[in-house]
Amino acid sequence: MALRQRRWTSALLAGTLSFLTACEGQISDAANPRNPGPGGTNKPPPGVEQPARSVRVVRLTHAQWLSTVKDLLKLDAAPTALAQSFRADPSQSGFLFDNDARALSVDEALWGAYQRAAADLAGQVATDATKLGKLLPAGSTTDEARAKAFVESFGLRALRRPLTADEVETYLKLYREGPKAYPTMAAFQGGLRLVLEGFLQSPLFLYRVERSTQAAEGKVPLDAFEVASRLSYALWNSMPDDALFAAAREGLLAKREGVAAEARRMMADPRARGVVDAYHQAVFDVPRYASIRPNTTRFPTVTSKLAESAAKENALFVQDVVFGRKGRFADLLTSRDTFVNDELARIYGLTGNFTSDFVPVTLDGAQRRGVLTQVGFLASHATSIDPDPIHRGVFLSEHLLCQKIGAPPANIPALPAPNGRTNREVVTSHTEAPGTVCASCHSTLINPLGFPFENFDAVGGYRTTDNGHPVDASSAPGIGGQKVSVKDALDLADALATTQAVHECYARHWVEFLSGRPAVAEDDALVARLGKLSQSGQLPIVDLVVEVVTGVGFVTRHPEELP
Repeated sequence: MALRQRRWTSALLAGTLSFLTACEGQISDAANPRNPGPGGTNKPPPGVEQPARSVRVVRLTHAQWLSTVKDLLKLDAAPTALAQSFRADPSQSGFLFDNDARALSVDEALWGAYQRAAADLAGQVATDATKLGKLLPAGSTTDEARAKAFVESFGLRALRRPLTADEVETYLKLYREGPKAYPTMAAFQGGLRLVLEGFLQSPLFLYRVERSTQAAEGKVPLDAFEVASRLSYALWNSMPDDALFAAAREGLLAKREGVAAEARRMMADPRARGVVDAYHQAVFDVPRYASIRPNTTRFPTVTSKLAESAAKENALFVQDVVFGRKGRFADLLTSRDTFVNDELARIYGLTGNFTSDFVPVTLDGAQRRGVLTQVGFLASHATSIDPDPIHRGVFLSEHLLCQKIGAPPANIPALPAPNGRTNREVVTSHTEAPGTVCASCHSTLINPLGFPFENFDAVGGYRTTDNGHPVDASSAPGIGGQKVSVKDALDLADALATTQAVHECYARHWVEFLSGRPAVAEDDALVARLGKLSQSGQLPIVDLVVEVVTGVGFVTRHPEELP
Protein backbone atom coordinates (compact mmCIF):
# COMPACT_ATOMS: atom_id res chain seq x y z
CA MET A 1 0.00 0.00 0.00
CA ALA A 2 1.23 3.49 -0.78
CA LEU A 3 2.36 5.73 2.09
CA ARG A 4 -0.62 8.09 1.65
CA GLN A 5 -3.07 5.21 1.92
CA ARG A 6 -1.37 3.92 5.06
CA ARG A 7 -1.74 7.34 6.65
CA TRP A 8 -5.48 7.36 5.92
CA THR A 9 -6.08 3.89 7.33
CA SER A 10 -3.76 4.51 10.28
CA ALA A 11 -5.73 7.60 11.25
CA LEU A 12 -8.95 5.60 11.08
CA LEU A 13 -7.58 2.87 13.33
CA ALA A 14 -5.89 5.07 15.93
CA GLY A 15 -9.00 5.34 18.08
CA THR A 16 -9.57 1.61 17.90
CA LEU A 17 -6.04 0.88 19.03
CA SER A 18 -6.40 3.20 22.00
CA PHE A 19 -9.57 1.37 23.02
CA LEU A 20 -7.82 -2.00 22.84
CA THR A 21 -4.88 -0.69 24.83
CA ALA A 22 -7.27 0.47 27.54
CA CYS A 23 -8.83 -2.99 27.66
CA GLU A 24 -5.70 -5.06 27.56
CA GLY A 25 -2.73 -2.98 28.69
CA GLN A 26 -0.47 -3.59 25.70
CA ILE A 27 -2.17 -5.76 23.14
CA SER A 28 1.13 -7.21 22.00
CA ASP A 29 1.90 -8.42 25.54
CA ALA A 30 -0.95 -10.93 25.83
CA ALA A 31 1.49 -13.82 25.92
CA ASN A 32 2.99 -12.62 29.22
CA PRO A 33 0.19 -12.40 31.78
CA ARG A 34 1.29 -11.27 35.21
CA ASN A 35 -1.03 -13.79 36.85
CA PRO A 36 0.14 -17.40 36.43
CA GLY A 37 -3.32 -18.74 35.63
CA PRO A 38 -6.60 -17.47 34.25
CA GLY A 39 -8.52 -18.51 37.33
CA GLY A 40 -6.56 -16.58 39.92
CA THR A 41 -6.09 -18.04 43.39
CA ASN A 42 -9.59 -17.75 44.90
CA LYS A 43 -11.19 -21.19 44.81
CA PRO A 44 -14.88 -21.05 43.81
CA PRO A 45 -17.62 -22.68 45.88
CA PRO A 46 -17.82 -26.42 45.12
CA GLY A 47 -20.48 -27.44 42.65
CA VAL A 48 -21.17 -23.91 41.42
CA GLU A 49 -20.68 -23.36 37.69
CA GLN A 50 -19.25 -19.95 36.94
CA PRO A 51 -17.01 -18.14 34.46
CA ALA A 52 -13.26 -17.99 34.77
CA ARG A 53 -11.19 -14.88 34.18
CA SER A 54 -10.40 -14.56 30.50
CA VAL A 55 -8.84 -12.29 27.91
CA ARG A 56 -11.32 -9.71 26.56
CA VAL A 57 -9.37 -9.03 23.38
CA VAL A 58 -8.46 -12.21 21.50
CA ARG A 59 -6.54 -12.20 18.23
CA LEU A 60 -7.84 -14.50 15.53
CA THR A 61 -5.62 -17.51 14.98
CA HIS A 62 -4.24 -17.78 11.47
CA ALA A 63 -6.71 -20.59 10.72
CA GLN A 64 -9.54 -18.35 11.94
CA TRP A 65 -8.26 -15.41 9.90
CA LEU A 66 -8.26 -17.54 6.76
CA SER A 67 -11.75 -18.93 7.25
CA THR A 68 -13.10 -15.52 8.32
CA VAL A 69 -11.69 -13.74 5.27
CA LYS A 70 -13.13 -16.43 3.01
CA ASP A 71 -16.60 -16.11 4.58
CA LEU A 72 -16.51 -12.33 4.93
CA LEU A 73 -15.53 -11.68 1.33
CA LYS A 74 -17.58 -14.66 0.05
CA LEU A 75 -14.56 -16.10 -1.73
CA ASP A 76 -14.57 -19.51 -3.36
CA ALA A 77 -11.47 -20.56 -1.43
CA ALA A 78 -9.46 -19.32 1.54
CA PRO A 79 -6.48 -17.13 0.54
CA THR A 80 -3.89 -19.51 1.98
CA ALA A 81 -1.04 -18.01 -0.06
CA LEU A 82 -1.46 -14.65 1.70
CA ALA A 83 -1.16 -16.27 5.14
CA GLN A 84 2.15 -17.93 4.29
CA SER A 85 3.95 -14.72 5.29
CA PHE A 86 2.34 -14.74 8.77
CA ARG A 87 4.70 -15.83 11.50
CA ALA A 88 3.49 -19.06 13.03
CA ASP A 89 0.96 -18.94 15.84
CA PRO A 90 2.83 -19.66 19.09
CA SER A 91 2.17 -22.63 21.34
CA GLN A 92 1.72 -22.01 25.05
CA SER A 93 3.77 -24.33 27.23
CA GLY A 94 1.57 -26.88 28.98
CA PHE A 95 -1.49 -26.15 26.82
CA LEU A 96 -2.62 -28.96 24.53
CA PHE A 97 -4.16 -26.77 21.81
CA ASP A 98 -2.90 -23.95 19.57
CA ASN A 99 -5.57 -21.34 20.39
CA ASP A 100 -4.53 -20.08 23.84
CA ALA A 101 -5.66 -16.44 23.85
CA ARG A 102 -2.80 -15.46 26.16
CA ALA A 103 -0.23 -16.27 23.49
CA LEU A 104 -1.92 -14.63 20.50
CA SER A 105 -0.39 -11.20 20.01
CA VAL A 106 0.51 -8.95 17.07
CA ASP A 107 4.11 -7.89 16.61
CA GLU A 108 5.48 -5.52 13.98
CA ALA A 109 6.15 -8.30 11.46
CA LEU A 110 2.66 -9.75 11.74
CA TRP A 111 1.06 -6.30 11.58
CA GLY A 112 2.91 -5.60 8.34
CA ALA A 113 1.75 -8.95 6.95
CA TYR A 114 -1.85 -8.11 7.87
CA GLN A 115 -1.55 -4.76 6.06
CA ARG A 116 -0.19 -6.34 2.91
CA ALA A 117 -2.87 -9.02 2.95
CA ALA A 118 -5.60 -6.41 3.46
CA ALA A 119 -4.37 -4.37 0.48
CA ASP A 120 -4.14 -7.45 -1.72
CA LEU A 121 -7.61 -8.74 -0.81
CA ALA A 122 -9.24 -5.33 -1.17
CA GLY A 123 -7.69 -4.96 -4.60
CA GLN A 124 -8.89 -8.40 -5.70
CA VAL A 125 -12.48 -7.70 -4.64
CA ALA A 126 -12.84 -4.05 -5.68
CA THR A 127 -11.52 -4.66 -9.19
CA ASP A 128 -13.72 -7.72 -9.80
CA ALA A 129 -17.35 -6.83 -10.51
CA THR A 130 -18.56 -10.33 -9.66
CA LYS A 131 -16.77 -10.49 -6.30
CA LEU A 132 -17.80 -6.96 -5.36
CA GLY A 133 -21.36 -7.61 -6.42
CA LYS A 134 -21.66 -10.42 -3.87
CA LEU A 135 -21.00 -7.91 -1.09
CA LEU A 136 -23.14 -4.98 -2.23
CA PRO A 137 -26.62 -4.69 -0.70
CA ALA A 138 -29.45 -4.02 -3.13
CA GLY A 139 -31.84 -1.09 -3.22
CA SER A 140 -29.67 2.04 -2.94
CA THR A 141 -29.58 4.63 -5.74
CA THR A 142 -26.77 7.18 -5.36
CA ASP A 143 -23.17 6.13 -4.90
CA GLU A 144 -23.07 7.76 -1.45
CA ALA A 145 -26.19 5.83 -0.36
CA ARG A 146 -24.77 2.62 -1.77
CA ALA A 147 -21.51 3.22 0.06
CA LYS A 148 -23.33 3.82 3.35
CA ALA A 149 -25.39 0.66 2.92
CA PHE A 150 -22.20 -1.25 2.16
CA VAL A 151 -20.42 0.12 5.24
CA GLU A 152 -23.34 -0.84 7.47
CA SER A 153 -23.90 -4.34 6.07
CA PHE A 154 -20.25 -5.26 5.53
CA GLY A 155 -19.25 -3.60 8.80
CA LEU A 156 -21.71 -5.75 10.75
CA ARG A 157 -20.06 -8.86 9.34
CA ALA A 158 -16.47 -7.60 9.56
CA LEU A 159 -16.64 -6.35 13.16
CA ARG A 160 -19.23 -9.00 14.08
CA ARG A 161 -21.64 -6.45 15.53
CA PRO A 162 -23.64 -3.43 14.28
CA LEU A 163 -21.54 -0.31 13.75
CA THR A 164 -22.24 2.86 15.71
CA ALA A 165 -23.23 6.00 13.83
CA ASP A 166 -19.77 7.46 14.44
CA GLU A 167 -18.11 4.33 13.04
CA VAL A 168 -20.28 4.47 9.93
CA GLU A 169 -19.30 8.10 9.36
CA THR A 170 -15.62 7.31 9.90
CA TYR A 171 -15.68 4.62 7.21
CA LEU A 172 -17.62 6.91 4.88
CA LYS A 173 -14.84 9.48 5.25
CA LEU A 174 -12.45 6.76 4.19
CA TYR A 175 -14.71 5.98 1.23
CA ARG A 176 -14.55 9.63 0.14
CA GLU A 177 -10.74 9.50 0.18
CA GLY A 178 -10.71 6.44 -2.07
CA PRO A 179 -10.67 8.28 -5.41
CA LYS A 180 -7.52 10.11 -4.30
CA ALA A 181 -5.83 6.86 -3.32
CA TYR A 182 -6.85 5.10 -6.54
CA PRO A 183 -7.27 7.80 -9.21
CA THR A 184 -7.26 5.31 -12.09
CA MET A 185 -10.30 3.48 -10.74
CA ALA A 186 -13.96 4.52 -10.91
CA ALA A 187 -14.69 6.64 -7.84
CA PHE A 188 -17.16 4.21 -6.29
CA GLN A 189 -14.90 1.18 -6.64
CA GLY A 190 -11.85 3.13 -5.47
CA GLY A 191 -13.74 4.30 -2.39
CA LEU A 192 -14.88 0.80 -1.50
CA ARG A 193 -11.38 -0.51 -2.04
CA LEU A 194 -10.06 1.80 0.66
CA VAL A 195 -12.99 0.94 2.93
CA LEU A 196 -12.23 -2.75 2.52
CA GLU A 197 -8.59 -2.12 3.42
CA GLY A 198 -9.68 -0.25 6.50
CA PHE A 199 -11.98 -3.02 7.72
CA LEU A 200 -9.44 -5.78 7.05
CA GLN A 201 -6.76 -3.89 9.00
CA SER A 202 -9.01 -2.92 11.88
CA PRO A 203 -8.02 -4.40 15.24
CA LEU A 204 -11.76 -4.89 15.75
CA PHE A 205 -11.62 -7.32 12.84
CA LEU A 206 -8.29 -8.94 13.70
CA TYR A 207 -9.30 -9.33 17.34
CA ARG A 208 -12.49 -10.66 18.90
CA VAL A 209 -13.35 -7.88 21.32
CA GLU A 210 -15.80 -8.29 24.21
CA ARG A 211 -16.84 -4.84 25.35
CA SER A 212 -19.52 -5.79 27.90
CA THR A 213 -18.58 -4.65 31.40
CA GLN A 214 -21.81 -4.50 33.45
CA ALA A 215 -21.59 -7.18 36.15
CA ALA A 216 -24.65 -8.91 37.60
CA GLU A 217 -24.44 -11.45 40.43
CA GLY A 218 -20.69 -11.75 40.04
CA LYS A 219 -20.81 -12.30 36.27
CA VAL A 220 -20.69 -10.11 33.18
CA PRO A 221 -23.35 -11.25 30.70
CA LEU A 222 -22.04 -11.05 27.14
CA ASP A 223 -24.23 -9.21 24.67
CA ALA A 224 -25.90 -11.19 21.90
CA PHE A 225 -23.28 -10.44 19.26
CA GLU A 226 -20.45 -11.38 21.62
CA VAL A 227 -22.18 -14.70 22.30
CA ALA A 228 -22.59 -15.19 18.55
CA SER A 229 -18.87 -14.64 17.99
CA ARG A 230 -17.94 -17.02 20.78
CA LEU A 231 -20.20 -19.65 19.24
CA SER A 232 -18.98 -19.23 15.68
CA TYR A 233 -15.27 -19.27 16.51
CA ALA A 234 -15.69 -22.18 18.91
CA LEU A 235 -17.77 -24.38 16.60
CA TRP A 236 -16.74 -23.21 13.12
CA ASN A 237 -13.42 -21.43 13.63
CA SER A 238 -14.92 -18.57 11.62
CA MET A 239 -17.27 -15.60 11.77
CA PRO A 240 -21.04 -15.89 12.40
CA ASP A 241 -23.26 -16.58 9.41
CA ASP A 242 -26.41 -14.63 8.55
CA ALA A 243 -28.63 -16.93 10.61
CA LEU A 244 -26.48 -16.47 13.71
CA PHE A 245 -26.43 -12.69 13.24
CA ALA A 246 -30.23 -12.82 12.92
CA ALA A 247 -30.51 -14.83 16.13
CA ALA A 248 -28.38 -12.21 17.90
CA ARG A 249 -30.37 -9.32 16.47
CA GLU A 250 -33.69 -10.92 17.43
CA GLY A 251 -32.66 -11.61 21.03
CA LEU A 252 -32.67 -15.39 20.66
CA LEU A 253 -29.22 -15.74 22.25
CA ALA A 254 -30.32 -14.15 25.52
CA LYS A 255 -31.60 -17.50 26.79
CA ARG A 256 -29.95 -20.88 27.08
CA GLU A 257 -32.54 -22.50 24.83
CA GLY A 258 -31.73 -20.09 22.03
CA VAL A 259 -28.00 -20.64 22.34
CA ALA A 260 -28.52 -24.41 22.40
CA ALA A 261 -30.70 -24.29 19.27
CA GLU A 262 -28.05 -22.34 17.36
CA ALA A 263 -25.27 -24.61 18.66
CA ARG A 264 -27.11 -27.71 17.44
CA ARG A 265 -27.70 -26.11 14.04
CA MET A 266 -24.03 -25.24 13.81
CA MET A 267 -22.87 -28.71 14.85
CA ALA A 268 -24.90 -30.10 11.95
CA ASP A 269 -23.04 -27.84 9.51
CA PRO A 270 -20.01 -29.31 7.67
CA ARG A 271 -17.80 -26.57 9.14
CA ALA A 272 -18.14 -28.16 12.58
CA ARG A 273 -16.41 -31.29 11.32
CA GLY A 274 -13.13 -29.46 10.91
CA VAL A 275 -13.30 -28.19 14.49
CA VAL A 276 -14.15 -31.63 15.88
CA ASP A 277 -11.28 -33.12 13.88
CA ALA A 278 -8.83 -30.46 15.12
CA TYR A 279 -9.83 -31.16 18.74
CA HIS A 280 -9.33 -34.92 18.45
CA GLN A 281 -6.10 -34.54 16.49
CA ALA A 282 -4.67 -32.70 19.49
CA VAL A 283 -6.16 -35.02 22.13
CA PHE A 284 -5.05 -38.16 20.29
CA ASP A 285 -1.74 -36.58 19.26
CA VAL A 286 -2.28 -37.31 15.58
CA PRO A 287 0.57 -35.00 14.44
CA ARG A 288 2.88 -37.53 16.10
CA TYR A 289 1.77 -40.08 13.50
CA ALA A 290 4.06 -38.35 11.02
CA SER A 291 7.01 -39.78 12.97
CA ILE A 292 6.01 -43.38 12.19
CA ARG A 293 9.04 -44.90 10.47
CA PRO A 294 9.29 -48.65 11.18
CA ASN A 295 12.41 -50.61 10.39
CA THR A 296 11.98 -51.95 6.86
CA THR A 297 14.03 -55.07 7.59
CA ARG A 298 11.85 -56.01 10.55
CA PHE A 299 8.63 -54.94 8.78
CA PRO A 300 9.25 -55.44 5.03
CA THR A 301 5.59 -55.18 3.95
CA VAL A 302 5.07 -51.73 5.49
CA THR A 303 5.28 -48.80 3.07
CA SER A 304 6.26 -45.16 3.48
CA LYS A 305 2.55 -44.23 3.44
CA LEU A 306 1.76 -45.93 6.75
CA ALA A 307 1.77 -42.64 8.68
CA GLU A 308 -0.60 -41.04 6.18
CA SER A 309 -2.89 -44.07 6.25
CA ALA A 310 -2.98 -44.09 10.05
CA ALA A 311 -3.94 -40.41 10.18
CA LYS A 312 -6.69 -40.96 7.60
CA GLU A 313 -8.07 -43.88 9.60
CA ASN A 314 -8.18 -41.76 12.75
CA ALA A 315 -10.00 -38.92 11.02
CA LEU A 316 -12.59 -41.21 9.41
CA PHE A 317 -13.10 -43.10 12.67
CA VAL A 318 -13.64 -39.94 14.73
CA GLN A 319 -16.01 -38.40 12.18
CA ASP A 320 -18.02 -41.62 12.00
CA VAL A 321 -18.35 -41.94 15.78
CA VAL A 322 -19.19 -38.28 16.40
CA PHE A 323 -21.40 -37.47 13.43
CA GLY A 324 -22.27 -40.77 11.74
CA ARG A 325 -23.29 -42.70 14.85
CA LYS A 326 -23.94 -39.74 17.17
CA GLY A 327 -21.64 -41.62 19.50
CA ARG A 328 -20.20 -41.05 22.95
CA PHE A 329 -16.66 -40.70 24.17
CA ALA A 330 -16.80 -44.33 25.36
CA ASP A 331 -17.35 -45.37 21.75
CA LEU A 332 -14.03 -43.79 20.77
CA LEU A 333 -12.36 -46.03 23.37
CA THR A 334 -14.24 -49.27 22.71
CA SER A 335 -15.65 -49.41 19.16
CA ARG A 336 -14.31 -52.14 16.86
CA ASP A 337 -15.68 -50.42 13.76
CA THR A 338 -13.14 -48.44 11.77
CA PHE A 339 -11.90 -47.74 8.23
CA VAL A 340 -8.95 -49.39 6.47
CA ASN A 341 -7.10 -49.52 3.18
CA ASP A 342 -4.96 -52.39 1.91
CA GLU A 343 -1.94 -51.58 4.08
CA LEU A 344 -3.89 -51.21 7.31
CA ALA A 345 -5.88 -54.35 6.47
CA ARG A 346 -2.61 -56.35 6.34
CA ILE A 347 -1.56 -55.07 9.76
CA TYR A 348 -4.97 -55.81 11.24
CA GLY A 349 -4.86 -59.34 9.79
CA LEU A 350 -7.98 -58.86 7.68
CA THR A 351 -8.68 -61.10 4.72
CA GLY A 352 -10.36 -60.01 1.51
CA ASN A 353 -9.71 -57.73 -1.41
CA PHE A 354 -8.59 -54.29 -0.23
CA THR A 355 -7.23 -51.39 -2.27
CA SER A 356 -5.84 -47.94 -1.51
CA ASP A 357 -9.41 -46.75 -0.91
CA PHE A 358 -10.67 -46.74 2.67
CA VAL A 359 -13.65 -48.95 3.49
CA PRO A 360 -15.53 -49.61 6.75
CA VAL A 361 -14.66 -52.80 8.64
CA THR A 362 -15.22 -54.39 12.03
CA LEU A 363 -12.01 -55.55 13.70
CA ASP A 364 -11.50 -58.77 15.67
CA GLY A 365 -13.03 -58.24 19.11
CA ALA A 366 -10.46 -60.54 20.69
CA GLN A 367 -7.67 -58.19 19.60
CA ARG A 368 -8.99 -54.66 19.05
CA ARG A 369 -11.08 -52.14 20.91
CA GLY A 370 -11.16 -48.42 20.18
CA VAL A 371 -8.67 -45.81 19.15
CA LEU A 372 -5.96 -47.07 21.49
CA THR A 373 -5.67 -50.37 19.62
CA GLN A 374 -5.55 -48.73 16.21
CA VAL A 375 -2.35 -48.50 14.20
CA GLY A 376 -1.89 -44.74 14.58
CA PHE A 377 -1.60 -44.67 18.38
CA LEU A 378 0.42 -47.89 18.60
CA ALA A 379 2.91 -47.20 15.79
CA SER A 380 3.48 -43.56 16.75
CA HIS A 381 4.30 -44.66 20.30
CA ALA A 382 6.94 -47.18 19.32
CA THR A 383 10.55 -47.26 18.23
CA SER A 384 11.36 -48.40 14.72
CA ILE A 385 11.65 -51.96 16.05
CA ASP A 386 9.84 -52.37 19.37
CA PRO A 387 6.73 -51.14 21.18
CA ASP A 388 7.29 -48.19 23.50
CA PRO A 389 5.31 -48.77 26.72
CA ILE A 390 6.90 -45.71 28.29
CA HIS A 391 5.49 -43.21 25.82
CA ARG A 392 2.25 -45.16 25.50
CA GLY A 393 1.83 -44.83 29.26
CA VAL A 394 2.77 -41.15 29.34
CA PHE A 395 0.22 -40.43 26.62
CA LEU A 396 -2.60 -42.12 28.53
CA SER A 397 -1.66 -40.37 31.76
CA GLU A 398 -1.52 -36.90 30.25
CA HIS A 399 -4.15 -37.01 27.50
CA LEU A 400 -6.81 -39.34 28.92
CA LEU A 401 -6.35 -38.98 32.68
CA CYS A 402 -5.18 -35.33 32.78
CA GLN A 403 -2.25 -36.37 34.99
CA LYS A 404 0.88 -34.48 33.99
CA ILE A 405 4.15 -36.41 34.11
CA GLY A 406 7.23 -34.44 35.07
CA ALA A 407 10.13 -34.13 32.68
CA PRO A 408 12.63 -37.01 32.99
CA PRO A 409 16.08 -36.37 34.45
CA ALA A 410 18.83 -35.42 32.06
CA ASN A 411 21.18 -37.94 30.47
CA ILE A 412 18.92 -40.98 30.76
CA PRO A 413 20.72 -43.87 28.98
CA ALA A 414 19.00 -45.70 26.15
CA LEU A 415 17.34 -49.03 26.74
CA PRO A 416 19.87 -51.89 26.73
CA ALA A 417 19.81 -54.75 24.25
CA PRO A 418 17.20 -57.43 24.98
CA ASN A 419 19.70 -60.29 25.29
CA GLY A 420 16.90 -62.82 25.15
CA ARG A 421 14.47 -60.83 27.29
CA THR A 422 11.03 -59.50 26.37
CA ASN A 423 10.49 -55.82 25.72
CA ARG A 424 8.59 -55.57 29.01
CA GLU A 425 11.45 -57.13 30.96
CA VAL A 426 13.94 -54.71 29.41
CA VAL A 427 11.81 -51.66 30.23
CA THR A 428 11.09 -52.87 33.77
CA SER A 429 14.72 -53.52 34.63
CA HIS A 430 15.79 -50.19 33.14
CA THR A 431 13.14 -47.95 34.70
CA GLU A 432 11.92 -49.62 37.89
CA ALA A 433 15.13 -50.51 39.71
CA PRO A 434 14.52 -49.87 43.45
CA GLY A 435 16.05 -46.68 44.75
CA THR A 436 16.52 -45.06 41.33
CA VAL A 437 15.16 -41.63 40.40
CA CYS A 438 13.07 -43.19 37.61
CA ALA A 439 11.30 -45.85 39.66
CA SER A 440 8.76 -43.66 41.44
CA CYS A 441 7.06 -42.42 38.25
CA HIS A 442 7.58 -45.48 36.07
CA SER A 443 6.43 -48.13 38.51
CA THR A 444 3.25 -46.29 39.54
CA LEU A 445 2.22 -43.84 36.78
CA ILE A 446 3.80 -44.74 33.46
CA ASN A 447 4.59 -48.41 32.98
CA PRO A 448 1.31 -49.79 34.37
CA LEU A 449 -0.55 -47.79 31.68
CA GLY A 450 1.87 -48.81 28.91
CA PHE A 451 2.37 -52.52 29.52
CA PRO A 452 -1.20 -53.56 28.59
CA PHE A 453 -0.27 -52.74 24.97
CA GLU A 454 2.59 -55.29 24.78
CA ASN A 455 0.39 -57.46 22.55
CA PHE A 456 1.02 -54.91 19.77
CA ASP A 457 4.31 -54.60 17.92
CA ALA A 458 6.00 -51.47 16.56
CA VAL A 459 3.55 -51.07 13.66
CA GLY A 460 0.47 -52.03 15.67
CA GLY A 461 0.31 -55.67 14.56
CA TYR A 462 -1.07 -58.13 17.09
CA ARG A 463 1.36 -60.58 18.67
CA THR A 464 1.25 -63.23 21.39
CA THR A 465 5.01 -63.77 21.75
CA ASP A 466 7.96 -61.45 22.13
CA ASN A 467 11.51 -62.62 21.54
CA GLY A 468 10.30 -66.21 21.87
CA HIS A 469 8.46 -65.65 25.16
CA PRO A 470 4.70 -65.33 25.80
CA VAL A 471 3.60 -61.70 26.00
CA ASP A 472 2.61 -60.49 29.47
CA ALA A 473 0.15 -57.61 29.06
CA SER A 474 -1.32 -57.72 32.56
CA SER A 475 -1.09 -54.67 34.78
CA ALA A 476 -2.67 -52.72 37.62
CA PRO A 477 -2.69 -49.04 36.58
CA GLY A 478 -4.12 -46.26 38.68
CA ILE A 479 -7.31 -44.98 37.05
CA GLY A 480 -9.46 -42.42 38.78
CA GLY A 481 -7.63 -42.85 42.08
CA GLN A 482 -8.05 -46.64 42.13
CA LYS A 483 -5.75 -49.46 41.09
CA VAL A 484 -7.53 -51.48 38.42
CA SER A 485 -6.30 -54.94 37.46
CA VAL A 486 -6.37 -55.52 33.71
CA LYS A 487 -5.17 -58.46 31.68
CA ASP A 488 -4.51 -56.58 28.44
CA ALA A 489 -5.34 -53.49 26.35
CA LEU A 490 -8.94 -54.59 25.84
CA ASP A 491 -9.49 -54.70 29.59
CA LEU A 492 -7.77 -51.34 29.90
CA ALA A 493 -9.99 -49.77 27.22
CA ASP A 494 -13.07 -50.98 29.05
CA ALA A 495 -11.75 -49.67 32.37
CA LEU A 496 -10.99 -46.26 30.89
CA ALA A 497 -14.39 -46.08 29.20
CA THR A 498 -16.24 -46.72 32.47
CA THR A 499 -14.26 -44.39 34.75
CA GLN A 500 -15.71 -40.95 35.45
CA ALA A 501 -12.26 -39.35 35.86
CA VAL A 502 -11.44 -40.26 32.24
CA HIS A 503 -14.69 -38.74 31.01
CA GLU A 504 -13.97 -35.63 33.10
CA CYS A 505 -10.55 -35.32 31.47
CA TYR A 506 -12.16 -35.53 28.02
CA ALA A 507 -14.69 -32.85 29.01
CA ARG A 508 -11.92 -30.68 30.50
CA HIS A 509 -10.09 -30.75 27.17
CA TRP A 510 -13.29 -29.62 25.42
CA VAL A 511 -13.69 -26.70 27.85
CA GLU A 512 -10.11 -25.65 27.16
CA PHE A 513 -10.41 -26.02 23.40
CA LEU A 514 -13.73 -24.21 23.04
CA SER A 515 -12.74 -21.44 25.47
CA GLY A 516 -9.19 -20.94 24.19
CA ARG A 517 -7.60 -21.07 27.64
CA PRO A 518 -6.38 -23.63 30.19
CA ALA A 519 -9.01 -25.08 32.50
CA VAL A 520 -9.05 -23.64 36.02
CA ALA A 521 -10.89 -24.16 39.29
CA GLU A 522 -13.97 -22.28 38.07
CA ASP A 523 -14.44 -25.00 35.44
CA ASP A 524 -14.45 -27.89 37.93
CA ALA A 525 -18.20 -27.94 38.54
CA LEU A 526 -19.00 -28.00 34.81
CA VAL A 527 -16.34 -30.62 34.13
CA ALA A 528 -17.64 -32.84 36.94
CA ARG A 529 -21.22 -32.58 35.68
CA LEU A 530 -20.26 -33.35 32.10
CA GLY A 531 -17.97 -36.19 33.17
CA LYS A 532 -20.76 -37.81 35.14
CA LEU A 533 -23.25 -37.50 32.27
CA SER A 534 -20.71 -38.78 29.75
CA GLN A 535 -19.70 -41.74 31.91
CA SER A 536 -23.34 -42.72 32.42
CA GLY A 537 -23.89 -42.87 28.66
CA GLN A 538 -26.34 -39.95 28.64
CA LEU A 539 -24.18 -37.51 26.70
CA PRO A 540 -23.16 -38.08 23.07
CA ILE A 541 -20.14 -36.03 22.03
CA VAL A 542 -22.25 -33.53 20.06
CA ASP A 543 -24.40 -32.95 23.14
CA LEU A 544 -21.33 -32.57 25.32
CA VAL A 545 -20.10 -29.76 23.05
CA VAL A 546 -23.52 -28.09 23.20
CA GLU A 547 -23.43 -28.29 27.02
CA VAL A 548 -20.07 -26.50 27.09
CA VAL A 549 -21.14 -23.62 24.85
CA THR A 550 -24.43 -23.12 26.67
CA GLY A 551 -22.79 -23.16 30.10
CA VAL A 552 -22.59 -20.08 32.28
CA GLY A 553 -18.84 -19.93 31.78
CA PHE A 554 -19.26 -19.57 28.01
CA VAL A 555 -22.04 -16.97 27.75
CA THR A 556 -20.76 -14.75 30.59
CA ARG A 557 -17.39 -13.38 31.66
CA HIS A 558 -15.73 -13.11 35.04
CA PRO A 559 -15.88 -9.47 36.24
CA GLU A 560 -12.08 -9.49 36.40
CA GLU A 561 -10.32 -9.90 33.08
CA LEU A 562 -7.04 -11.68 32.62
CA PRO A 563 -4.19 -9.14 32.75
